[in-house]
Amino acid sequence: MKNKIQTLIVSILCFSIVLTACGSPATATATDSPVMTESPVATEAPTEAPTEAPEEGPLVVLVDNDEGPITPANFNTFIGFWMVGWIYDSLYIRSPELEPIPSLATSATPSEDGLTWTLTLREGVKWHDGETFDVNDVIFSYNFLIAAGRANNLGAIDTMEANGDYGLTINLKEPQPFFLNEGLAGTFILPEHIWKDQVATSGELSQFQGMIGTGAYKLVEVEPGQYYRLQSNPDYFRGEPVVPEIIAKIVKDRTQQFNQLRTSEAAAVLSSVPPAFVAELESNEDIEIAKGSDFFNYIFYTNGSREPFDDPAVRQAISKAIDTKTLVEVVLLGQGVELPINWYHPDLPWSLNIPHVFDPAAANAELDAAGLLDGDGDGIRELNGTNTDFGILCDVNNPVEVRATELIAGWLNDVGLGSHQNCLDIDSSVALIWPNFVAVAEPDYDMGIWGWSSGPQFQRGFIKFLTNCEFGTVGWGNLTGICDPELDDLVGQLTSNTDPSKTEGFGQQVQERFTENLPFIPLMSPGGNFAYRPAAYDGWVYLKGTGIVTIWSFLPEGAQDIP
Repeated sequence: MKNKIQTLIVSILCFSIVLTACGSPATATATDSPVMTESPVATEAPTEAPTEAPEEGPLVVLVDNDEGPITPANFNTFIGFWMVGWIYDSLYIRSPELEPIPSLATSATPSEDGLTWTLTLREGVKWHDGETFDVNDVIFSYNFLIAAGRANNLGAIDTMEANGDYGLTINLKEPQPFFLNEGLAGTFILPEHIWKDQVATSGELSQFQGMIGTGAYKLVEVEPGQYYRLQSNPDYFRGEPVVPEIIAKIVKDRTQQFNQLRTSEAAAVLSSVPPAFVAELESNEDIEIAKGSDFFNYIFYTNGSREPFDDPAVRQAISKAIDTKTLVEVVLLGQGVELPINWYHPDLPWSLNIPHVFDPAAANAELDAAGLLDGDGDGIRELNGTNTDFGILCDVNNPVEVRATELIAGWLNDVGLGSHQNCLDIDSSVALIWPNFVAVAEPDYDMGIWGWSSGPQFQRGFIKFLTNCEFGTVGWGNLTGICDPELDDLVGQLTSNTDPSKTEGFGQQVQERFTENLPFIPLMSPGGNFAYRPAAYDGWVYLKGTGIVTIWSFLPEGAQDIP
């Protein structure tokens, strides 16, 4: 997915499925998310939606890509993941403040040893075709999505047992302290009676629409490449949505999107506004911008399976050579934040917020100490007797990545590390860094910029997918060729301990080890800027770190209070 493909796959991969990792080096979608130097204050979206629906006709919203069949097993980008949540429900759902609250389950209780979870499911819920939801749908869905490789956060499940029609016992292979937020709240439930004859492989699932969920909206029409039409579910257990009908229209070109917003052809754009458009849209009295934190992030990869990037000291030197403050100011036009060197977004409560240090003098000294010397005095350091000249991958169609890598190449050359841009089309770039979307121990690139959507940040245990030594399996998102057994061990303790009082200690150790070994270099995170026409609809709810795309934007007042 570099934005499209990566945003696609990564999103799929990132959010629970695989998608929880979400992310991808953004290109035109998530990539273009504007950023802010501090948490936005102006025009904050409301925390509760109003009860009034649009005055007339369907609410037209714009999305960047054809999401394919938007089902728990199929969608193409992180926006598609959240659209799945319009139609389907998970057992728990994340509130606008990212707290897991009951959805298709009314309770979930872990045993003292963390190995057994006892769940009570919600009674009286119907699928959109009138069939009754029960425990068999949950067991089927989890088994199916795990088999299809679409539910990494459920990988610790050992067995599941039904206790009547609405009770479920889940036995885990090892304790999972984040199982509620990252597993139960990150995986949508399928109707067994619709999906039972499908084969749980990506190829077989690529075109199966499904369409039937338990969610707030019924998917009633799909025109591939054009739009999705959804109608409200009057029997939804949180209350009938305040917007009777939604048309999610596919418009890939960002300029066209904003033109349609200006001319009232659309009510909102569901991907964040690129920095260059924000001021102009804010000057239009008919358009407002909902602002908030955005956990989408850009990071810098070095291929640790190659010299000299296999040396942590070299990675540290590269980090010190990069001026992330200037990246935010120049590339993101000041609409973003520098990421701490410990990886997690500074707005997350568990982030240590260890600041990135720009220090070219220290970078020069560390490169000297690592044996990368300029023997002939031409200003370029040599590796094995040859001048260094490393390529930096980026998406040629992503202005953020192109400009960022231009600056980064200059800074690396300033400290004598010969570097140049290697900006390619998405397919070519992904084939090198993530061949066939399988992480490998020896990827075929030197350095590169990459992006992940919000899920990897607010899902605390997601880091294991990005750094684990088991490339292609547990470490399906480890694209750096770097194996750090010590970090793996610490992450394992963080994600399997059963003592909540120890969680913060393990989290601190993970971040300190990450900072020390630097498997990848966090760069910057955009702030969210979402444009909409309040005259068409003014009930948008901002999900922290993500934006206005989630189902909360369409539910009635008090919907969050349903137990």
